Amino acid sequence: MRKNTFYKIYRRLGGVRDIPRISHHFKVQEDVLYSILSQKIVRQTKKDFHVIARQSERMAREWESGKTLLKIADEREFPPVLTASFILKQLGVSKKQYKAYLHDPGLIKNTRMRKEFEEVIDNDFIYSPQGISAQKERGNFCEEQIQSWLDDVCISYMTEDDCRMAGKEKTPDFLFDCPQVIGGITVNWCESKGSFGSPYQMGYDFNNQLKHYVELFGPGMVSYWVGYVDEVSLGDEIAIVDRSFFIDTY
Repeated sequence: MRKNTFYKIYRRLGGVRDIPRISHHFKVQEDVLYSILSQKIVRQTKKDFHVIARQSERMAREWESGKTLLKIADEREFPPVLTASFILKQLGVSKKQYKAYLHDPGLIKNTRMRKEFEEVIDNDFIYSPQGISAQKERGNFCEEQIQSWLDDVCISYMTEDDCRMAGKEKTPDFLFDCPQVIGGITVNWCESKGSFGSPYQMGYDFNNQLKHYVELFGPGMVSYWVGYVDEVSLGDEIAIVDRSFFIDTY
């Protein structure tokens, strides 16, 4: 994806409801847009977290006055599950109790609160248990697809678990037994990312993971399964691919 297209999409994505329209307009698959929207929400959430947290008492009063949990969250453009956590904490619910409610809203005795809490969970595709589980499943799926491809093309490797058992720390998902030429460079490892490679995400991944892999194991590759911004570079020692590479190669 070109950088200018990414920023146009990023600005226009305000919520899940925008995805079908933007997908049609830009001819971009919906799973790509879900990933971009997720990153946008997470970035904004980190920025606004303490601002919203300081409104806990006011939000609790709004709820007691009849406003729904979801309405309070929507007015602040903040994830419903996190908004509800501030309100319930203000109302005396412990962190342990709140986690239990997330997995079983039926534990909530207050009928109104229980109904609204179920609505909150259904409308949060990132921080709800279902959202977290779906994210984990996507990550596992992408990793399994790459592992299957490596097996098909007879590239031998150590998995992250294999590396840990061998006493290696800070290891990529796949550490090749022998260097491989991929994307025009010789690589020694592959890291799988189920997310879209936005400029923000790629910068974060490079600083927190990828550059350390280069220092430890030499050049490597990273797969942003649903795509990435073409103009962003991670340097000469990291090849960037997406799912099309594993479909079209060999």
